[in-house]
This record gives sequence, structure tokens and C-alpha cells, in this order.
Amino acid sequence: MSKVYGSVRSGVELESGLRSIADSGFKEKCGCFVFGKFLDIETNAEVGEFQDRTGYECFINSINIDDYVDEGMLEQGIAFVKRVFLQWSRLHSGLVLAAIMIFDELGLKTKFHVLRDGERWLSDDLEGYEESILVVDSSEPGF
Repeated sequence: MSKVYGSVRSGVELESGLRSIADSGFKEKCGCFVFGKFLDIETNAEVGEFQDRTGYECFINSINIDDYVDEGMLEQGIAFVKRVFLQWSRLHSGLVLAAIMIFDELGLKTKFHVLRDGERWLSDDLEGYEESILVVDSSEPGF
């Protein structure tokens, strides 16, 4: 995926629905951080039903970029992650937020979670996945 990322053009205007999600920031719920826009969505998912808080956050903070755009999914996904990181850094400078971008034949999905000791959503072997996966975090300069 890093080869694909290198070919993405910068300066893309973020789609308004994605911008709205990013700009809603994060709210804390049961020790987890959830997009503010998602707090009011009815779900029967509870933190205790997941292996850990990271799993819950990845479940709730999951956005299908292809639900918002038909073309330029990767550019929109990267612009979305950058905007989320910008909002995150303004309010949660002591915590690091991770973004997982999963690109397959169906589209692009992004997931967000706080980095925590002893918790992982993905395996260490990213090459073992069929999908293209990019993982970045809010502490990485330039992203």
C-alpha cells in the first residue's frame, strides 16, 4: 500500500460527509473514544462484548469511504485520516490515535482506535492479509 500512497495527489478537498464526521471530534464513552457524530447512533454493541477497548473502537469508528465517494477513494481516505488526526491533536495531545486503512476490491474502509499497551486490532504480519492495509498514527510527522 505504501507504493499506492506515494502516488496519491495531495490537496484534495474532503467530501462534506467525511468532513462532518472528522470535525465531530471524539467523545469518551466507557474508557473508549468514539466519533462525536456516532454517539447518538443506536447500537446494541457494548464495550464488554469485545476482547478489549481497541476492538470496540475499531467496530464503532469504522467508515466506508466508498459510501461517500465513487472516485478518488484513496485520496479521500488519506484526506479524511489527516483531518481526523488534526482534530485529535487539538484535544487529545497526550494520547496517540491509530488509523487503519483497508483497501480491497469492494472499496476503502478506515478504522480508528487509541494505541494502548497490550491491545492490538491487527496481527503483526500485515503481509498475511489479502487486502492492502496502511496503518498510521497521529504521532507520525507529516501525516
